[in-house]
Amino acid sequence: RVWFGEICGIPLHRIYRRIFSYSGVFLLGIMCSMYMWPASIPMPETVSSAAASLYANTSNEYLADFMDRVMDGTAKMRELWDEQATSFKGRLQDASFRIQDVFRSVKVPGIDTFRSSGAEEDRVGVRMNRQGVTVRHPVVMIPGIITTGLEVWDGEDCIRTWFRQRIWGSTSMMRQLFTDPECWARHLALNATTGLDPLQRPHYNRSIRVRPAQGFESADFFVAGYWVWGLLIEALADIGYDYNTMYMASYDWRLAYADLEKRDRYFTRLRNQIETLVSLTGEKAVIVTHSMGGNVWHYFMQWVTYRVHRNWVHDYISAEVDISAPMLGLPKAYYSLLMGDNRDFAAMGRGFSDIVTHIFGPMSRRTLWRTCSSLAMIMPVGGDGIWNGNLTGRPLVQLDGRNLSAAEAMDLLASEENMPEELKRISPWLLDGIRRTRPAEVRRGASVPEPPEHVWANMLASPLPFAPEMRKYAFYGVGVPTDVTAVVGDTGDDVNSVRYTVIRHATDHMGYHLGNGDYAVPLRSLGLMCKKGWQDPQRNPARTPCIVREYMDNPKSAATVADDMAALQAAKAAGASPGQMLTMMLSGGHNRGGQPSGDHVDILGNKEMLADLLTVVSGGEVEERILSDLEDIATKWGDPR
Repeated sequence: RVWFGEICGIPLHRIYRRIFSYSGVFLLGIMCSMYMWPASIPMPETVSSAAASLYANTSNEYLADFMDRVMDGTAKMRELWDEQATSFKGRLQDASFRIQDVFRSVKVPGIDTFRSSGAEEDRVGVRMNRQGVTVRHPVVMIPGIITTGLEVWDGEDCIRTWFRQRIWGSTSMMRQLFTDPECWARHLALNATTGLDPLQRPHYNRSIRVRPAQGFESADFFVAGYWVWGLLIEALADIGYDYNTMYMASYDWRLAYADLEKRDRYFTRLRNQIETLVSLTGEKAVIVTHSMGGNVWHYFMQWVTYRVHRNWVHDYISAEVDISAPMLGLPKAYYSLLMGDNRDFAAMGRGFSDIVTHIFGPMSRRTLWRTCSSLAMIMPVGGDGIWNGNLTGRPLVQLDGRNLSAAEAMDLLASEENMPEELKRISPWLLDGIRRTRPAEVRRGASVPEPPEHVWANMLASPLPFAPEMRKYAFYGVGVPTDVTAVVGDTGDDVNSVRYTVIRHATDHMGYHLGNGDYAVPLRSLGLMCKKGWQDPQRNPARTPCIVREYMDNPKSAATVADDMAALQAAKAAGASPGQMLTMMLSGGHNRGGQPSGDHVDILGNKEMLADLLTVVSGGEVEERILSDLEDIATKWGDPR
């Protein structure tokens, strides 16, 4: 048995999914919570001061020892974490770790690190270009939540030296976080009342301005060799694409969609960029989205149709490829906003989870998450037709032993009688927009009426624009256990502790029931709109075709894991530092890529998916392929007419 492939009985590729897929939102929550702590739960002074100085006082030897333990691997790793949980308070006070040197030595590897052999002929784009595949349609890429880097443009004295440096999406983010975590957190959070830029302390006469990075480098890598769009961009370049034929439409993923236009004129700029590319090439554009980027694009189509011209999408867009898009929302966003908790946090294990909970409790995490309006935009839509037990046998929430209806679950978060103060700014969405399941009725021969703006993010209730020549594709992974139900108890008072909490011992998966999906998004949210939702002429008046393309997850084999272990052991023997070895563990050549993946993020490096994408952007078509039970789920969906 290859012990390096597991920690605490959990395969390493699953651990990296939990760390980097959707749980970047968790990281954002626990770290930003530091400056909110006095307003929620008092933090012991010793813990606060030790956390602030952790960066400068931790020991390189600890990480070196940890790396040795990971490499050697034992069945006692869970016991190690639990022992660390009980001793962590004392270690914080003494600040006896040292990770500063590690962050300094972590380097972003070259792109060839992410190929198993590094040979040019292994690249999908090179191979297809030799077969005659080349540039045709201009490509516009829209990234998902948390994957765009964020830069400081104006801030308080504690961060002025960071002008135009990233405080999200780089290793420098880690250094700033440990140097002055409260300052870092204040600049990453949004105003809880407006959902926009907060004011600077102490005079409150200027706004903090954190803005999204721009260009391909804004989303090609996240941190320290963790690629996101990097391999996809390279594949496009291999068949001839460059700055004149493709564009990365980065945005501030914290904002509500309407606020993207209000603060940054994002949709205006996106429209202008698409028109420019179409003018330069003489071809309609292909839009490629990932994760929440698909939801942002749907909102944009509503905006451009009703604020610019009803034929704009038809005139400028050839195809739309949504990769891992949560078209009907995802339960994880709902759980985060309701409880300040989600499965990513639970999956870290009892020891590590106890450490974080001691310092950053659910109240603080929930407070932070509720300032990020984007999370509410991707909560589950569709009501009982989608999220009750009829489709898959599991509801969205089980509360005190009872299966809740979708409406009851939403009322736990926000209702007419109980609207949390920090969610009032998006109350039209929470009380109406998210609860609609169909567009407004249209009389025969009449034009499609404009939906209210607070409904535009709901794909069930806002029809597609009239674009009969456009093609839609849904590319996504399947075969990855994904949370679909939380078992919840009413245990708190919402003053000193959150009212609703996950009952960890209720299931074999830390209080969650799992179903098919891509780890972050359940199958029904990934594929049902294409398979059935947009077959309805009221939602799709132009009968725009939507093709589903599923990719079965195929985790690493024991042989591949053994190769990884050998590479790390060789690096250690050659004198590699802990930071260099951490870089190797994060890079795709060792723990990501190289095998078919259906994971929510790793699918962006799936060679088969990249080949299908290059086929579409070069003017070809791909056929539908369904590997899951999506068709059975679609049959069970009693979509009301």
